[in-house]
Amino acid sequence: MATDASSKFQKPDLIQMTQPQEYRSEIVAEAHDGLHFSQLMIAGSVAGMVEHMAMFPVDTVKTQMQALGSCPIRSVSVKLALKSILRSDGLKGLYRGIGAMGLGAGPAHAVYFSVYELCKNNFSGGNPNNSASS
Repeated sequence: MATDASSKFQKPDLIQMTQPQEYRSEIVAEAHDGLHFSQLMIAGSVAGMVEHMAMFPVDTVKTQMQALGSCPIRSVSVKLALKSILRSDGLKGLYRGIGAMGLGAGPAHAVYFSVYELCKNNFSGGNPNNSASS
């Protein structure tokens, strides 16, 4: 059932191009994304800290909901948990403990990012088209 379609797609009026004189096949550029190990660690650290600090108030409300919801008599809503935090500690209650969390998230994400990139490069063999590099 298969037919040969090669004759339909050949145009005799096209000119074959040759490689330019300055082309050297033995010179191969090594692919590099421009980030070194220390830069990966800094990028991971900053990204982790920003992400955790931005989501810290949401985590605080979630934790308050879990603490208030441990009583089986009543259900807890986001509004009730937020009202409880604001009543007891004010607006700064949403951010209590953010420093300790930021200090822990920085090193953890620095290691995660750098090890991830190193493993990705090692498993893919340096080939960005390899499925192991994604």
